[in-house]
Amino acid sequence: MSEPGFISQVLALYPPALALMGALGLLALTAWRPAIGLAVYAFSISLTTGLGRGTLIPVLRPNEAILLVVVCGLALHYLPRRQRRPITGMDVGVGAYTIGAVVISSLVLILSRSPHLFDPDTLRGILSPLQLLLVYAVYSRVDLGSRAVQAVLNVTMLASIFVSLLAVAELLDLPGARDFGSTYYPPPANVFNAFEPGYRPISTLGHYSAVGAFATVNYMLALTLSTMRHPEFPKLWLSLVMVVNLAGLVASLTWAPLLALPLVTIVVLWYGRNVPRQLGMTVAALAIAMLLFWPAVSSRGSAQGVISSGGSNLVIPESFAYRIRVWQAFFVPALADNFIFGTGTVIPSEVPTPLTNFVDNEYLREGFRAGLVGITLLLTMFATVVFVAVRSRASPDPMRRSLAAACLGMVLFFAFVGLTAEYLFFAGVSQEFAMLLGLFSASILGEKTASSRAPREGRREPTLDRTMRPIPSLRT
Repeated sequence: MSEPGFISQVLALYPPALALMGALGLLALTAWRPAIGLAVYAFSISLTTGLGRGTLIPVLRPNEAILLVVVCGLALHYLPRRQRRPITGMDVGVGAYTIGAVVISSLVLILSRSPHLFDPDTLRGILSPLQLLLVYAVYSRVDLGSRAVQAVLNVTMLASIFVSLLAVAELLDLPGARDFGSTYYPPPANVFNAFEPGYRPISTLGHYSAVGAFATVNYMLALTLSTMRHPEFPKLWLSLVMVVNLAGLVASLTWAPLLALPLVTIVVLWYGRNVPRQLGMTVAALAIAMLLFWPAVSSRGSAQGVISSGGSNLVIPESFAYRIRVWQAFFVPALADNFIFGTGTVIPSEVPTPLTNFVDNEYLREGFRAGLVGITLLLTMFATVVFVAVRSRASPDPMRRSLAAACLGMVLFFAFVGLTAEYLFFAGVSQEFAMLLGLFSASILGEKTASSRAPREGRREPTLDRTMRPIPSLRT
């Protein structure tokens, strides 16, 4: 073997070797301190999603591989310390949807002897809800102190700043920004369509709509912490998170999250019964972002029919009108014959092949996954989160109230924007949603445990004063 060929082979081993060393280090740190592993995963969710499947690790996305390493570290930490945790209503809602959807879609394919059962893409579509369940279980069952929860939320918001800043840089075509994205986060081949007349940033998430949803979710998280006046989060830091994520939302040129923004803001403010001063700054930032990106915003709005020629009337976007026509012509008739239990995520052949990847409706996609039963389970999970969040409004713990408001806003957000796209299962977005649900569930368990210990600690057993001597008995 020639020397240049040998050197090139050695250099090719560097990325796998570094990935292996990093995985072993993360495994050891998680087994030693679970909070470190959970913080690393929270920070990496959005920054590694767009790297794609099989780019660094065969078969898996990097964030999926990191999650598996963290789970293995947690197993090493907790197996010697077996603990039983009570099942909560949140556990039932999340578990019923995720497990039910997987079981139903699997049985549909097995009983129909579908050839798609062994197709890798179909299997990933069937099993995708289990990742949501796994992330939820990890964050809801690991004992995290208040500082650890604060660290997880802070690194999550820090990562969102990177995502939004890169989206802004890509839209403005700052030097090196688009080259960096195309080199390290190449977009999927089918991410753009006829209704995208210009460039739309995908940042580190792999899809421009995911950028808009991710920015909205993190804006909402910072807004809830600010509205609840959480003492451990500086106001300036939360203001920065809200402002940057609003800029990222506008830069994504995604209409649905932008239209849902007032709704989620009103819900959070209603829940907290407080209007933080930072909100005025964020409204100003939103206006500045709209002015800064107005050429791109107006171009896309005109192309979709959102802004009329006179600029005074709003109409249904052409892309949404096109979706409605496609749903009525193809997807709804294709689902009609399998309305109860769905098709096991398989899009029937009567739908044209170019449309199979663009259902663009959360409920229709869930209908193909598990039919009416799956849609019912999804709505039941949403309703469970809403019910538990509203009940948590009277909690004395500001962290529980903040997480409750964030989860409430996210559920309403996904229920609304799910009419226009499959936002719930966008990579990066679904993992953060599951993480916040898990932290919210853990805060409920923690508060119940603390309240149950308080009465026992308040009751003290009577003790004998050592300065007093018992009176000896008199013998007759």
